[in-house]
Amino acid sequence: MHWTLMQKLGLLALLPVAWLVAVGLHELGHALAGRLQGFCLHWLTIGPLMWRRQPTGRLRFEWNRNLNTAGGLALSVPPDDVHLRERFRVFAAGGPLASLAWGALGVGLYTLLPAATQGTVPAIALALSGGISLLLFVVTIIPFHTGGFASDGMRLLNLSRRGPKQELEVSMLTASIRSMVGTRPRELNRSALEAAAALHVEHPLKCHLSHYLYLHYLDAGDPVAAGQQLAYYRQQLSQVPAALQASGWLESAFFSAAYEHDATAARAYQAQAQLNAFTPADQPPRVEAALARLAGDAERARTQAQAALRELPRNLDQGSVHLYREWLQDTVRWAEQAAVARVASV
Repeated sequence: MHWTLMQKLGLLALLPVAWLVAVGLHELGHALAGRLQGFCLHWLTIGPLMWRRQPTGRLRFEWNRNLNTAGGLALSVPPDDVHLRERFRVFAAGGPLASLAWGALGVGLYTLLPAATQGTVPAIALALSGGISLLLFVVTIIPFHTGGFASDGMRLLNLSRRGPKQELEVSMLTASIRSMVGTRPRELNRSALEAAAALHVEHPLKCHLSHYLYLHYLDAGDPVAAGQQLAYYRQQLSQVPAALQASGWLESAFFSAAYEHDATAARAYQAQAQLNAFTPADQPPRVEAALARLAGDAERARTQAQAALRELPRNLDQGSVHLYREWLQDTVRWAEQAAVARVASV
């Protein structure tokens, strides 16, 4: 088959569209399955496209600038805790099933087209989109953990089991989803988190329960209990995927400087953090702001706090953002008051 230059360029232009369609239908499958279970869609990301629910209750379009979610993300929140295992299982299955359905439809329609039509750019784009969907189905239905995230197949496997692993999986899903859509840490169910953390079971994500308990206590005004949870989380950092370890070290540095007033420990933790694409962009300047405030450097504390504030909207954990924003704003006020006091003393 001879392809003209325009046909080749047309096919190249349609490749990303075919990928977006395949990824979009996968994530919409999750969203629809969640809707059938009474879940409320809060966040939908498809490549560079993103819709997030606003305080008004409406979904608003934004451009997605976070590469960590460019592969697609659907966040739907259950309104209650009734039969969560079964409902989360349906939600997890929605994406792979949508990919399988569209893959079969796209490839099936292509095979039914007349031979003369199958060589056209739109027909090949249809086949590509269907093929990508079938590939997504295969990849997501296989049970595995990677980069700190579980595949849909792994979620289904864990949620299909009965016992402590299933309880831990439900607790982690509930806490992480609610935190990501903006629930303050102090409003998370502490009893459920503590019960899940006490379970005698090995799980790749179990140590993250200590992180949520740390945030809960810190937001509730109990830095002593928060420090204990953070210390335990730090001890388990070797079990956390390497890409996520930097965040744990930086959080330890921030807590040591801002709440324990220990610059030496903060610098030591900061030195162990190897920044990467998974490190929240607000963390490094937040640590620097805490160190500068501890050292009495008002100007540096202000500039670093303002830099962190600008990055907070990109943080995937919008629940913890409430806590950090308040501390950063307080640091800016402290720096401004220090500047006024310095001028007045001259």
